[in-house]
Parts: sequence; structure tokens; C-alpha cells
Amino acid sequence: DHASGIQVVEAMATSVARLVSRGISLARLGAGGAACVVGGALALERQSVLCHAKGLASATTAGTPSPTTFTLYQYEICPFCNKIKSVLDYLDVPYSTVDVNPLTKSELKFSADYKKVPVLLTGAGEQVNDSEAIIEHVLNLLVAEGRVPKSELARLSTDDARKWAQWADKELAVYIYPNITRNYAESFAAFGYVDDVPHFTFADRLANKYLGALAMVFAQGKIKKKYGIVDERSEMFAKLAVWSDAVGDQPFCGGEQPSVADLSVFGCIRAIKGTATHADIMENTAIGPWYQRMEEAVGASSRTSRT
Repeated sequence: DHASGIQVVEAMATSVARLVSRGISLARLGAGGAACVVGGALALERQSVLCHAKGLASATTAGTPSPTTFTLYQYEICPFCNKIKSVLDYLDVPYSTVDVNPLTKSELKFSADYKKVPVLLTGAGEQVNDSEAIIEHVLNLLVAEGRVPKSELARLSTDDARKWAQWADKELAVYIYPNITRNYAESFAAFGYVDDVPHFTFADRLANKYLGALAMVFAQGKIKKKYGIVDERSEMFAKLAVWSDAVGDQPFCGGEQPSVADLSVFGCIRAIKGTATHADIMENTAIGPWYQRMEEAVGASSRTSRT
């Protein structure tokens, strides 16, 4: 399962939380742990094509039923959640997100048998689990509602694009967590996103930043062993070199416009924007120009609310 790395982190976080509940204070993490806490005509033509593609899902036909709404249950730094957001952002499809507390998962109490992210709820009450299934469901629904033409779906999801999207899941995304959890300071920085979760209490934020960061450090070795990772940084760079070769001299892997492959890889990397790992990727791999084009193509987020 491509989300198994996340499960390991969640399990470790829950274990540490139990230790604290049994009387082991955060102060016993030690002083060290506490200290760490804290171009020209072609470009214009391409931009025109991209703007046309982005506007496809925004237009609705007068007199048609109200479009389906989407709510994504997520972790803000989860690469699989960010794949979905990249697709929705690119197509200008409005959506809302609910941040799930990694320690309690109380936000997923409606889901009796599935306690991982991402989870998508539609306005019609449908629940869809797993990023690949969610993206497929959303795209098919947008076509059925006339918000995206069938021709656009065919362009986005060619056999080659789907192959590379699966590659992003199985070959790239698994390297994200080992690279942002090499030490406690990096793990703590990655968990900084909890400060911006509207419904988290001060205690939620404190527990997740301390315990979540610690759990991720503990889990890093297990994740590396599970996927046969030895040197997480150099191996991730090698994967990104494979992706750069796939893009080649084209603007995108999908040609003149992004495909689900581009959006999937972009989502994995955008998930960790602001971290040392993201900066290292931009500085020490060849994907920078492609990533910049993707930022322009995807544009501003179409997220309407974050809970």
C-alpha cells in the first residue's frame, strides 16, 4: 500500500502519545530535543493554452444542477493528498479541506473502517479513499457533469500519463518522509504546518509538533528498511533524474500541457515546499525549470476553506 509509510508514522506517534499519557513528560526528551524544536512567443502561446485548460472546469452551463462539492480530509504535508489538490487546483475546481489530527484522527470518526488519508467526501455523501481512486473518481465526475470535456480527460489520463502517475506513488512519494525526517530538527520543521490548522487547539499543536516530530524520527529507519532505502537523499535525486529524462525537451511530460503524471509528481514535491528538502531539490536537481512551469500552469489554489 503506498500509504503504508504514513501509517508507520501515525502508529509511532500514537505510541509516543501513550507514553506521555502514562506520565513521561515532554521535558524528558532532553535539552537537545527541546532546543531543536523550534521566454518569447512560445512562452506566450503556451500560457494561452494553459489558461484555456485551467478554465475548462470553471465554466458551467446555465440551468444545469449544482456541481458536486468536494471535501478532502488530509495532512497538509502528505504527498498523496497534495496530488489530489494539484489536480483540483489545475482544473479550478473548488474544494475544502479538513486537517486530520495524526495523533487522534478524530476528524475521521465518520469512517468506521478506514483511518488513513486522503479521504474525499462529496456533497452527495460519497466517500472515496486512496489518492489514485480519488483522482479517477473526481475526473470522471467532472466529465459526467460537463465541467471537463471528455477530450480533456483523455488528454490528461493517457496510458503513459497513468503509468507515470503510478510511478510517482510507488517510486517517488515513498522518499518524501525519509528525506524530511533525517533528524529531529527537520522533523519538527515539517510539523510546523500544524500551527496553521484552524481547529487545532494549543495542546493539539504542541503535541503534534513534539510527539509527531519524534515519532517521525523513530519511524524513519523502519520506512527506509521497508522500501530498501539506504541513502535517502541521493536515491531521491536519482528518481528525480529519471523524471527529468521523461520530461525531456518538452515543457511537460504531457507535452504542451500537464497530464496527471505532471500533476502527481508536482503534488509530491509541492507538499514539502518550505522545507530544507524542497530547497535542496530545487538547488541540486534538474527539475527546477519544469517545476516553475508547473507552478505557473497550476496557478493559485482553488481551495475555498480549510478547517
